[in-house]
Amino acid sequence: MGTREKIIILLVVAVFLIFGTVTLSSQINFGSPVAIFNGASTKTMQQPASATTIAFVTVRLNLRITPDFENDPIGSLPLGTRVRVLSVNDGWARIIDDRNREGYVSNEFLRY
Repeated sequence: MGTREKIIILLVVAVFLIFGTVTLSSQINFGSPVAIFNGASTKTMQQPASATTIAFVTVRLNLRITPDFENDPIGSLPLGTRVRVLSVNDGWARIIDDRNREGYVSNEFLRY
């Protein structure tokens, strides 16, 4: 194997290491070194550890003043909106959006 082939292999390995680390850290951001999935999907994960947990909206979501469907939405969040997750309880995430609005959305449709 020549020098050129060795360099290409090293570059490929470096790319996999870099992108693998970025992907893992962007998917698990709960302020804890260990995330226990115990067979549950991400929609049932427990409350994030800090107010700086970032998530992205995976569908157009209604923003609500209370964590239920009883009241009309106070706004909506487009697909891809970045939000800060303050807490998660019973499937509802209390969030602050990019316009500084605070409210509740279904945690099922957030990607951490």
